Amino acid sequence: MTPHPALAIPRWIYASVVFAAALGMFAGFAPVFNSTAGIFFSPLTAEFGWGRGEASLSYAMSMLGLALASPIVGRLMDRFGVKRVIGASILLFGISVAGMALQNGQRGPWITLSFIVGVSGAATSVLGYLAILPQWFDRRLGLAVGIAMCGLGLGAIAMPAISHAAISAFGWRAAYVLLGAGSLMLSLPAWLLLKENRAPSSRETTSHFNPSETRAGLSAALRSYRLWAIFSMFVLASAATLSFGPHLPSMLIGKGFTVVEAARSASMVGVGLLIGRLATGVLIDRIHAPYVACGFFLAGALGCYLIRTSETYALLMGSCFLIGLAIGAEGDMIAYLVRSYFDLASFGTLFGIAFSGYAVGAVVGPIAVGVVFDRTSSYEGTLALMPWLLALAGLLALTLGPYRSRPRSIDAGASPSTA
Repeated sequence: MTPHPALAIPRWIYASVVFAAALGMFAGFAPVFNSTAGIFFSPLTAEFGWGRGEASLSYAMSMLGLALASPIVGRLMDRFGVKRVIGASILLFGISVAGMALQNGQRGPWITLSFIVGVSGAATSVLGYLAILPQWFDRRLGLAVGIAMCGLGLGAIAMPAISHAAISAFGWRAAYVLLGAGSLMLSLPAWLLLKENRAPSSRETTSHFNPSETRAGLSAALRSYRLWAIFSMFVLASAATLSFGPHLPSMLIGKGFTVVEAARSASMVGVGLLIGRLATGVLIDRIHAPYVACGFFLAGALGCYLIRTSETYALLMGSCFLIGLAIGAEGDMIAYLVRSYFDLASFGTLFGIAFSGYAVGAVVGPIAVGVVFDRTSSYEGTLALMPWLLALAGLLALTLGPYRSRPRSIDAGASPSTA
């Protein structure tokens, strides 16, 4: 079908949607709260006398909140629209992060507010912003996701450095207030730029769908092996890679490096994450996505192995980079795999379920690493396990098989009916 000229969508609409998603993720949950968790370890343990397991509860509980909220948030996005849900999340997340400054050392409020941060921040993560992109892109979805995810990668580089500087200059309480306020100020312009393309013709296009290849509905998807394989794959991968978030600086300090040198590890993970996001986005438009996922998971497995065995600073920074590559691939893959194997009409719900697997791994991993360290005074055992978790995730990716239908092209300037 030839698009009607009057219905043509300007190219800048596509660019603005991708830019908005990038800016929103730059100031969203993962960079502002998760990437900075390890930077707050030292001042919190010093002030409250906590062990590393206790301090990592903030990171873990926020991810538990994210895991539990993700399927609900996904369903809300399907019902009320992505932009509305993101708008509410932006406001609540900024307030919650700033509220972390009120902590007094009691574990109950510490755990509770961290959980609220995860729940409120769910739609400011890839769960919210990437849910809009499949409304606009098909064959070029990987590239669009990769470019948008660069915002998250840049945030993961910048936010740890900003947090470290703010803690050094003003203390950890003021740093949390600055992060919450900064997230709100940057996210509002992103929200204003977001646009949805929810017309039925763009979601269930008759001109591009062969009736014999109609995607399974939500109930069928929930019974599908592929959905739960994707879920399990990201439980394993995130348990391995996201465990480094709150613990990586402490690992390097334990190897004899300074606090400043250790703090750079988080930024190096961010560099790998940034490159991993973009590279994955480019590759999955050209190579079967499960193959790409397996390759990046194996790169992360190598990084975990080198973190355990290396003592030189340059090699350790390279290891952090490899781990960042794997994290970057994880973020890109969730949206793309769900879009490729399941019905777009239920995308938010299924994306929320798959993304909750990613969050579950991020709950279990950091707590397990912290508890094992507190009992053994060593990261050795958990570091030995992480490469195997990533290898198993790679094997699961290879079992997914062919897409349900070939991703379709969405060109800038096409009409909604052909999008």
